[in-house]
Amino acid sequence: MKTIAFLFSAGLFSASGYADETLSVAMNESIVRIPTTVKTIFHTVVNKEMVVTQFKPAGEGRFPIAVILHGRSYRDRSKPERFRLLEASRYFLRRGFAVWVPTRLGYGDSGIEPDPEYTGSCSGKNYSPGYEAAAVSTLDVIEYAKKQNYVDPQRIVVVGQSYGGTTAISLAAKNIPGVIATVNFAGGGGGNPETQPEKPCRPDLLKELFGGYGKTARTPTLWIYTENDKYFGPVYPKQWFAEFQKQGGDAALGEYKALPAYGDNGHLFFSRGFQIWRPLVDEFLSRQGIAIPKSEGEYSISHFAKMEDVDSPPLNSQEAREKYAQFLKMDVPRAFAIGPKGEFGYASAIGAVQKALSICQNRANVPCQLYVVDDKMVWKRDE
Repeated sequence: MKTIAFLFSAGLFSASGYADETLSVAMNESIVRIPTTVKTIFHTVVNKEMVVTQFKPAGEGRFPIAVILHGRSYRDRSKPERFRLLEASRYFLRRGFAVWVPTRLGYGDSGIEPDPEYTGSCSGKNYSPGYEAAAVSTLDVIEYAKKQNYVDPQRIVVVGQSYGGTTAISLAAKNIPGVIATVNFAGGGGGNPETQPEKPCRPDLLKELFGGYGKTARTPTLWIYTENDKYFGPVYPKQWFAEFQKQGGDAALGEYKALPAYGDNGHLFFSRGFQIWRPLVDEFLSRQGIAIPKSEGEYSISHFAKMEDVDSPPLNSQEAREKYAQFLKMDVPRAFAIGPKGEFGYASAIGAVQKALSICQNRANVPCQLYVVDDKMVWKRDE
């Protein structure tokens, strides 16, 4: 029988190694240690506890479950001590999910040794055991989450980045009861942007691995990659997805998003590109029956300009344009309003439309017009 160690909740402190850390009260953050048993590439059995961060929406539930999986550093697996992945966690909290972010064995305060996710040298890669270890520990988190009385165990989403992205696809192949979708951000393995940019170790074995997952995966999957991923490049991920689809046929419910280059290294897109990936994931999750926040009312789309073009709004200062750029990074529901002389107001919250209009009108002393509502350009040229 597994015993779960509950460390502490938001606003409290503990002598467990986090004594100087204040948790987020707004996100109802807490920490537990969940036991897990995995095998290494050398067939050694590892039985340890992993540190898991929890976030919970306000209210009684029943909340869907999100499990968010981190990647693997090629430099220092001891940092961070505990993964929180705050931007992604906030995204799911705002959509009514209870969230779990495990720091898997081999990382941070879960202990960097032994390392169950080690997959061998570059020339001698054996990927499958490492991802199986990551999947097994994630399954233990899912089982723990399902037992909480405030969750809906039939609505679970698994999201992962890099090593965690591949793990998310491996879990889709297991067709876990209750898991309705997985999202893979830049999944792969064996990459090093410094010593071998865009050339992961043994990409042929990764192609074979993803093909094997495709044979059994019946859970909807979303794959998101950028053209300038310094770990895996623009070609190999497409080959991996194609093999996944080929081996699964019509039953492999995969969807691939090839995005343009992002920053100096698109592999970091998950942590830096929220304003771009948020609507993609929203659209995918909505098709799986997840309610996405939206502003009240119906608004017709105009073709005044592209919403993301920060030079198009009829604003009266560079500062106002910088505020609009900040607005574009905000989550929905959201609204941006503009006055007759370029005054502005914006908000990101329930009631965003009225709040944005009110702020703008207070500055303009006359009624303002909506420019953007959620992800819609609604400004009319003749207004």
